[in-house]
Amino acid sequence: MELRTTLKCSTPRVITAALSGGAGKTLITVGLIGALRRRGMLVGAFKKGPDYIDAGWLGLASREACYNLDTYLFPEEIVRGSFVRRSLGKQISVVEGNRGLFDGVNPEGGYSTAELAKLLRAPVVLIVDASKVTRTAAALVLGCREFDKDLNVAAVILNRVAGSRHERILRQSIEAATAIPVMGSVRKLAAKNLPQRHLGLLPLHEHPGALQFIEDAANLIEESVDVENLLTVAASAVPVEALSTCPKDMVGAGVTLPTVRIGIVRDSAFQFYYPENVEALLETGAEMVEISALEEKPLPRIDALYIGGGFPETHAEALAGNRVFKKSLREEVSAGLPVYAECGGLMYLCRNLLIDGMSYPMAGVFSMDAVLERKPQGLGYVQVEVTYPNPFYPCGAVLTGHEFHYSSIQGLDDSSVSWAFRVLRGHGVDGIRDGACRLNAFGTYVHMHALGESLWAKGLINAALDYHATRTNRPAAV
Repeated sequence: MELRTTLKCSTPRVITAALSGGAGKTLITVGLIGALRRRGMLVGAFKKGPDYIDAGWLGLASREACYNLDTYLFPEEIVRGSFVRRSLGKQISVVEGNRGLFDGVNPEGGYSTAELAKLLRAPVVLIVDASKVTRTAAALVLGCREFDKDLNVAAVILNRVAGSRHERILRQSIEAATAIPVMGSVRKLAAKNLPQRHLGLLPLHEHPGALQFIEDAANLIEESVDVENLLTVAASAVPVEALSTCPKDMVGAGVTLPTVRIGIVRDSAFQFYYPENVEALLETGAEMVEISALEEKPLPRIDALYIGGGFPETHAEALAGNRVFKKSLREEVSAGLPVYAECGGLMYLCRNLLIDGMSYPMAGVFSMDAVLERKPQGLGYVQVEVTYPNPFYPCGAVLTGHEFHYSSIQGLDDSSVSWAFRVLRGHGVDGIRDGACRLNAFGTYVHMHALGESLWAKGLINAALDYHATRTNRPAAV
């Protein structure tokens, strides 16, 4: 059963965008949020697209959870409803776009930042990477304005500006050609306090001075951007309405459920979780128990375990050395504990993690090895069909998610692992299959978002309920 109400949001809002990826959107957006927080404002932070790392930084800057908005993973009505519901009570909402402004999954720019801006009726602040360019930047900004006249490109922030003369030429040429105001100019920085990994930023959990970086970014914006002008632009956003869908009963109408305890491995090795996924479990009445795979403690009494993505490769030695936790996990899996592992979690359930010729023993739930490669093995949106019985999804279901992994699976003992998914789009494990199963343990490279796939939370809750029932009826150990 669902309760559907119409919500109207008049919260000021902006969406930061760029001409391409790598233009400095996250640095500037984090700084903007930090500067707004200094003014005592309650800021709603959002990230467009499937992203954990940038969203983590935005959430830290806002001091609240950052929510993802992805019109590919879930319908527009749900995207708008999520945004409206989480913007109510805020004084401003800031959305960071992804890639280039019009970049989508097809030649028409479907699911792009521009389409999201129109859906949310949000003014666009265009961040222009000014490296090695002057008046040509005006042509690019003008092109963005003319390319889609339904889009409100309201202001420009220049980034990586070489000096005052460079800034003056850029500002004058852009404003003369487009009549779009340049509200800020950020000088070229070494950005040593924001190291990168793979295709993005270092996760904040691994950054030794994350809070200081937020302060540094806010200082940078205070010095370089007309924040009051930004507030004026945000206030120009027209109200947006949406249907808010609130799940009241994900398992069955009128059913009184026992409280299940779901463990979630959350530490510096495993930190990639959508807040909506955790909230979907909590809304059913589940109790979430935070667990660390880095602490030498056995698993507590739980009814299911959720291991998200992360970077186990940067913690390989510590994970390998924690024999107490690994032994406890294997024993609980053998007893039937439902375990749902995504990406980094899948790597941890493997027999070994191989990195540059070194082998690190992992949990050993699956008889196969995860090998860290030098290039991405899977990157982008994924669609899979459930073709084999498993603890979490019904056969025949078609699921949509995303993947981003540098690891591959090798040394598989097919006799001990079955595969629940047939890959329809994306790579998965080998371009054909994904969803490793052994007993009630399940590992996949596919990240699911609860707002897009209701079967995700329902499957995890039902598996926990089943295990809770069998454990409750199990004779006590002597």
